Amino acid sequence: MTDPRNPWLARFRPAGDGAIRLICFPHAGGGGATFRDWADDLPPEIDLCGVRFPARESRLREKPYLRMDELVPALAEGLADDLARPYALLGYCSGALIAWELATYLARSGRRPPELLAVFAFPAPALVEPTLVHRLPTEQLTAHLRGLGVIPDAILADPGLFSMFETGVRADYEVFETWTRRAEPPLTVPVTVFGAAADPSVTVPELAAWRAETSGEFTLRVLAGDHSFFTASRRRLTGSIAADLLAVRAVNR
Repeated sequence: MTDPRNPWLARFRPAGDGAIRLICFPHAGGGGATFRDWADDLPPEIDLCGVRFPARESRLREKPYLRMDELVPALAEGLADDLARPYALLGYCSGALIAWELATYLARSGRRPPELLAVFAFPAPALVEPTLVHRLPTEQLTAHLRGLGVIPDAILADPGLFSMFETGVRADYEVFETWTRRAEPPLTVPVTVFGAAADPSVTVPELAAWRAETSGEFTLRVLAGDHSFFTASRRRLTGSIAADLLAVRAVNR
């Protein structure tokens, strides 16, 4: 459900006063519901939140952001209250780039940094290759999404359903396909990277290259499987994230 206090966030269990808030950014076209099942796995010490971008879910009628340099300041403002207490950022696929951009924006602005940045299934920012998925005809776009396996076939096969989804997914692709990296110093926070050995969308060396994005602690976890590891290995992933977050909080108290 949408957090009644903040349309940018979705919650799947009552808001708590946990030790740390975990703010999760979904893949292109995804919504906060991407992380719904995580509510069953994470301990109460972790306050789970999924980000809801405009043009999807409860914000379907809102105009989407199309540029990273417009989206990130809006996120920083919209999440300001949630970033005023201990928090971590987590990004899946293209959501990893948005989470990293938000972390660097906050550092540049002298704001409270995340306790941890966790990224899933996305190459390091320095290795992002330009693509033009957001310009593909609908038929080719659905084929591309079907190949990634992160959008339910029921949506992709139904033109009516997909028409509701299409604006958001094109906007998300346009955000990172028009993105240009600015010169930024490395983050100082711990970064944990998750990937799968047989994921066709990103190689292990591309995941390892995140090491250059922080002067803090770096952890790379490579699981068996392909891009579907995010759901197939969910409980292993949530267990690792929970352990990392609680360990970070213990150190930073």
